[in-house]
Amino acid sequence: MQSFAQFDEHLHRIWNAALPHDPLASMPFMTYTWHAHWFSCFGSDERLSILADTDTGVILPLSIKDAIARFSGGAEIADYLDAVGAPNQKGKVWAQALPFLKAQGVTALSLRNIHADSATLTFFRSLTGSIIKQEDTTPVISLPASFDDYLLSLDRKDRHELKRKMKKFEAEHDGIIFTHAKGDSISISVLLTLMRNDPDKLTFLTPPMEKFFTGLPTAVSDSIMQFMLYKSDQIITTTLAFRTPDSLLLYNSGFDPAYPGSGWYIKVKTIAWAIDQHIPTYNLLQGNERYKYDLGAKDNPVYNISLPL
Repeated sequence: MQSFAQFDEHLHRIWNAALPHDPLASMPFMTYTWHAHWFSCFGSDERLSILADTDTGVILPLSIKDAIARFSGGAEIADYLDAVGAPNQKGKVWAQALPFLKAQGVTALSLRNIHADSATLTFFRSLTGSIIKQEDTTPVISLPASFDDYLLSLDRKDRHELKRKMKKFEAEHDGIIFTHAKGDSISISVLLTLMRNDPDKLTFLTPPMEKFFTGLPTAVSDSIMQFMLYKSDQIITTTLAFRTPDSLLLYNSGFDPAYPGSGWYIKVKTIAWAIDQHIPTYNLLQGNERYKYDLGAKDNPVYNISLPL
C-alpha cells in the first residue's frame, strides 16, 4: 500500500486505472481532478493521506484534520464520496488501511456521503464499533421514454399542478428560451451572480467556495453542463449539472427573484431535456425539499460512518 501526501502524476495514473472498475466512478465526485481541485481550494489546514493499493487497484482518498481521517473531496460540495476501485476489493483494502492510519496517529474515521450500494458501507457494517447513520437522501427520478409518459407517471394531483404551473409561467413570460452550454461556453460568473440573490447561498459563497466553482469547468470538463433560461437576452435562471452515461445530476442553481417560479421551471425543462437525450435517471442530489417529490423523485439514501481507532 502506498501513501500519497500530495496530488501528482503518479497518483493520477493509479487513480485513473482504478476508475473503470468502480460502478460509481462516472460521478464527477469520484475523480482525481475533483479531489485535486477541492484540495487546492480548501486543503490549507488538511493533511493528505491518500492510500493506494496497487495489488487491488483501490484508492482511499483521505485527508486528516485534528487526527480524524475523512474523505477528501469536500463533504459539503460532493454529494457522494467513497473509496475508488473494484467493489469486491474495497473491504480488503479498508481492513489493511485501519492499522496503517492508526499508526499515523489517526484516532477516528468520519466518512460522509456514502452511497447505499457502496461496498465501503458493507465492510463497516460488519465491523464492531462502527456507527452508521443515514446522512441525507439524494432523490432520483427514473425517466421513461417520453415526457408524456413522465407526466403519466406522476400522481394525478402532481401532474395537474406541474402542467398548470408550466402553462402559467410560459403565459407570464412570453419568449422564454431554454438552452444549455458545455466547455468554454459555461459562465460560472453568471451562476455566482444569480446565486448571490439567495441569502443562504450568499453566506455559502466564501472566497474559497467561489474559487472552487470557478474552476469546476476545467476540473470536471467531461461531465459538467450549464442550463439557462433567457428572457430578452438576459439569463434569468441557470443551473449546473453533471451528465454521466446513465444520469443527469442537478448540482447548483441561481435565479433572478424578479422571475418567481423560474428555478422550478428550469428543473422541469432539464427533465424534458434528459428524456430527449435518453438518459435513464435524473438525480436531484442531496436534500429532501418537497418539490423533488412533487416532480416524482424517490429517496436514495446516503450514509455516514464513524469509527474510533
